[in-house]
Amino acid sequence: MPERSRRPRLVLVDGHGLAYRAYHALPPTLATSAGEPTHVVFGFASMLLEVLNDFEPDYVIVCFDTGRSFRQQLYEEYKAHRPETPDDLKHQLERIRQLLDALGIPIVTREGYEADDLIGTLAARATANGLEVLIVTGDTDLLQLVDEDVRVILPGRQRFGDYRVYDRQAVIERYGFPPERLPEYKALVGDPSDNIPGVPGIGEKTATRLIQRFSSLEEMLDRIDEVEPPRLREALRAARETVLASRRLATIVRDADITLDLEQARFGDFDRERVLQLFRELEFRSLVPRLPQPRQPVRKTAAPASQRRAVLTDADLSDLVRDLETCQAFALDVETTALHPMYADLVGIALATAPDRSYYVPLGHTTGDTQLDIEQVLQRLAPFLRHPEKQRYAHHGKYDALVLERAGFPRPHIDFDTMIAAYLLGENAVGLKELAFTKLGWEMEEITELIGRGKKQLTMDRAEIARVTQYACADVEATYRLVEVLRPQLEAHNQLRLFTEIELPLIDVLIDMEKAGIAIDVPYLEQLSIMLDGQLHALERRIYELAGHPFNINSPQQLSTLLFDELGLPRGKRTKTGYSVSQEVLENLRDTHPIVEAILEYRQLLKLKSTYVDALPRQVHPQTGRVHTIFHQTVAATGRLSSSDPNLQNIPARGELGLAVRRAFIADNRPGYRIADEPILLLSVDYSQIELRLMAHFSQDPALLRAFAEGKDIHAATASEVFGVPLDAVTPEMRRIAKVVNFGIMYGMQAYGLARDTGMSRQDAQRFIEAYFQRFPGVARYLEETRRRAAELGYVETLFGRRRYLPEITSSNPARRQAAERMAVNMPLQGTAADIMKLAMIAVHRALAERGLRSRMLLQVHDELVLEVPESELATTTELVTTRMSRVVELSVPLEVDAKAGPNWADLEPVRVKLSH
Repeated sequence: MPERSRRPRLVLVDGHGLAYRAYHALPPTLATSAGEPTHVVFGFASMLLEVLNDFEPDYVIVCFDTGRSFRQQLYEEYKAHRPETPDDLKHQLERIRQLLDALGIPIVTREGYEADDLIGTLAARATANGLEVLIVTGDTDLLQLVDEDVRVILPGRQRFGDYRVYDRQAVIERYGFPPERLPEYKALVGDPSDNIPGVPGIGEKTATRLIQRFSSLEEMLDRIDEVEPPRLREALRAARETVLASRRLATIVRDADITLDLEQARFGDFDRERVLQLFRELEFRSLVPRLPQPRQPVRKTAAPASQRRAVLTDADLSDLVRDLETCQAFALDVETTALHPMYADLVGIALATAPDRSYYVPLGHTTGDTQLDIEQVLQRLAPFLRHPEKQRYAHHGKYDALVLERAGFPRPHIDFDTMIAAYLLGENAVGLKELAFTKLGWEMEEITELIGRGKKQLTMDRAEIARVTQYACADVEATYRLVEVLRPQLEAHNQLRLFTEIELPLIDVLIDMEKAGIAIDVPYLEQLSIMLDGQLHALERRIYELAGHPFNINSPQQLSTLLFDELGLPRGKRTKTGYSVSQEVLENLRDTHPIVEAILEYRQLLKLKSTYVDALPRQVHPQTGRVHTIFHQTVAATGRLSSSDPNLQNIPARGELGLAVRRAFIADNRPGYRIADEPILLLSVDYSQIELRLMAHFSQDPALLRAFAEGKDIHAATASEVFGVPLDAVTPEMRRIAKVVNFGIMYGMQAYGLARDTGMSRQDAQRFIEAYFQRFPGVARYLEETRRRAAELGYVETLFGRRRYLPEITSSNPARRQAAERMAVNMPLQGTAADIMKLAMIAVHRALAERGLRSRMLLQVHDELVLEVPESELATTTELVTTRMSRVVELSVPLEVDAKAGPNWADLEPVRVKLSH
């Protein structure tokens, strides 16, 4: 934190300047769960709070533009080309005013002046009265006000929140001349954003050289004959009147007709609860800890008064048991030493038997405090964890249940999970602390307040029992109360059936899969790593040869310089450090130079090597000898499962490299680990073209329905229809193009995308798409109807009622609206496929248990299930899994699955079985 000056300090904020900078710098996807855009308000609030905390000002004022300024009277074209303020920014400016009002910060405006002029005037009057001034803005124009008493704070170039403070020396270092010369600089080079004309032929370097040579613009014009070269001299002579007028337009006024009211601007006397209420509406919980302390005493909006007890004696435990016997429901949570449930040791159990009554049972603290024996606690609590007449509430109950089971407790049956409920309701932030803040109005203690941060962070077992009791009890009390809030919302939004019939039953399935893990071939991966190293070195040499010199292939800046400056390839989107060299950019440049193909291959190799080949051996569990991924139900907006630690969703399903990585996942035939005294195989069962089949079901297009009913190759059938040739005349190239379209249509593919992915011309791609919709009119109707209903309702649904809310479907911004329309088209298909897969997993899990089979599910990736199967059970298990998967739901077209088995995930052979009836 900068040292606090002994002089009083005034912070002046350029309201519009900072808001516009946030609008363009931060992702527009930041919005409330109800769809209200908030990225500008968040950026503005974040920067303001940062400055308030770092510089502790005595006074704060925010200035805004209003109406026309005197500059339009001087020059009618001033800012004439600026577009209208976007609608999503207008609303956020109003929210910013609400925030400032809640913080007790005055807003100053004056007709005829811009905010810059008001800031210039207030700064001049403040420094004349002995104050130090800090100006916060997103506009470099205000740097001209910097002097010994005035500094300017600008958001960072790389990250909005990383601000830079400009004093006089910093301005000189950036421009090469002092702040007061900036209006002359702007007059010479012009300013397209303000439509201020400059001198033709004078750019930034020339303007800087002229300003450094002459002491003022007047001297420059008086000694114009000394300006070289002659072309520049004549341009400056011709623009004499223009450049003087431009300087006046660019000069900030410092004597506007306004008053500096320091008493009104005194900061600190604000109503914290008003600010918190606004933060709850905007879902800005992360900003709460950064709120400065108001001058009046602060009362945190914590949980209501409750009875919280640490269970340390037999008597305490007996009281808890009596409470559990009489209550109808209780919330539970575990405290542990790690985030991964397969590595976490149980430290304690928290239980809430009512919204205001809770207990914490410490079991693994190392602080020397008295604790009950875990076996004693297990014996007394076990009956309640699966009691048929008790309701068990949890937040992320899958984690709690797996940790408890690993510690020897019966796996608790989770009857309500507040994290999953919030996810189904479309909440952006589903963490317990976030939900407690937005739904209950509670400010809960952060985990870092309890165990610290960074290198000094403790594990929970080293924290004091008394403090953990308060922390853990608050968590279960919040969970209990959230159930009371979220259950009626699930009913009101028709999500309760999805919650109880799919998401909650899936918890047990995923726990078993996470606990089982999968074996990997570590020696094979070590050899593969050596081989990939050789390939990477060979690719490096190839890339250096094509470039003509060595460079850092992994540096975006150096790669950008090579591709666009040295090789002259077409430039794409500009970034802070140059032109983008993202995957998408390089894919579009693939055919422009051989080096691009080599770089793409290098990147793919490097990613697979670092993410999987080198990382997987380090993730083998020391006790099980297997890798245990974590499955997530509340991440993907479509309802699909995702995984982490390790993430197994991004391993390519095809291609030499993808198969090489998949080959490392093996059937576990090691003595002591195998699930039977016989050879073990991996069984992979994969839905065949499920999303295309769902398109046929949703669209009821006759041609699509007929093709699937007759068991045709759908891509060949599509090619036959669109190209107008018999099925047996379809060429591989025709089929390839049809396949791209079949899948692309579901993601809103346009002619540009088809041309890019197939090599067709844009015109041919457009004609193909038009022909496709002529041959499949039901698909066209479905897409149009889905977009229309999404705009009408604000959401789309799967076959089972899962919703995705699309607030930007009616946005005035075409790019955002079109992105929402693509999501609207795709989500019912992809989301329904996800729901079907989840139902199939539940059905398979139950059937395996009912039949007493030793086979078990290990992985779910995209549309595929991977199981570990004893050889003698292969036929039975394959028949069971394929039957359950293909008949889990009845559609207008048959659901088909492909079953393969083998020693590893890559080398699989088809397994033929007859489906049961």
